[in-house]
Amino acid sequence: MMVTTYYPDFYEQFSCKAGACRHSCCQGWEIDIDERTAKRYQELSGPLEEEIRQNIIWQDGSWQFRLQADDRCPFLRADGLCQLIRKADESILCDICANHPRFFVTVGNYELAGVGLSCEKSCELLLADLSNLTFHVEGSDQFLDLSTLLQQLGIELPQEELLYQDGMTAEDAAFVLACMNKTAPIDADWPKQLEKLAAAVQTLEPLTREESCLFTRIYQYILYRALEHARTYGLGTVLSYAQLNADFISLLYQLTGQLDESVRRWSEQVEYSVENVRCLMELV
Repeated sequence: MMVTTYYPDFYEQFSCKAGACRHSCCQGWEIDIDERTAKRYQELSGPLEEEIRQNIIWQDGSWQFRLQADDRCPFLRADGLCQLIRKADESILCDICANHPRFFVTVGNYELAGVGLSCEKSCELLLADLSNLTFHVEGSDQFLDLSTLLQQLGIELPQEELLYQDGMTAEDAAFVLACMNKTAPIDADWPKQLEKLAAAVQTLEPLTREESCLFTRIYQYILYRALEHARTYGLGTVLSYAQLNADFISLLYQLTGQLDESVRRWSEQVEYSVENVRCLMELV
């Protein structure tokens, strides 16, 4: 059966910032090694392969890179570049290192592809345009808006459901923060950020026209990313989930004044945690 793959309009513009990235994906995350690559690491001979073998461990049911004390990959150089790529090439990488932050999920007979927003380059690309998202159909020159893409998935929604709803009240904000407080913290700074946000919810400012356009892109992208959960939780829950998370990003943005970093920080906490996604889906 032929599977149709969709990509967001900015997908093909993505390229890793490498040493220019301020939030390296090679630090602070467990790095699982897929079975095929782990087998290759064990079988190949040479000084680089031997160095790799000395820096991988079997843990929690999979091979992983042995992180250093500051949770850095042992092959992350001081200049932010990957020692494996510099000594060999990208073919030596395990799947997660080669593909991150790309994602591919199946919805019916369709594959939805994109890039995760814990990556600062992904955030920059998402926020570089004020127009509503469009999606490229692989193998053609066709671009679809979100409404048309949803129709092809068998989902009919009124246009207002595809726009971010501004006008969050203090009560709305309190609910958003109560939900976020139930998620498992990604790090020690997360609870502190929530405390600061709770103290600031009485001073919410309405979004400007430009900000409103950007938040519709954020909302639409979160909705697109979450469509895989519609069968389990229902479309209404997925829509509420997208609004809740866009609202949280709005709160964080009003506190920090940095929209791209607010999106990236949210993604670290929620988008990349199966448990936290499930938690929020069940709360909304």
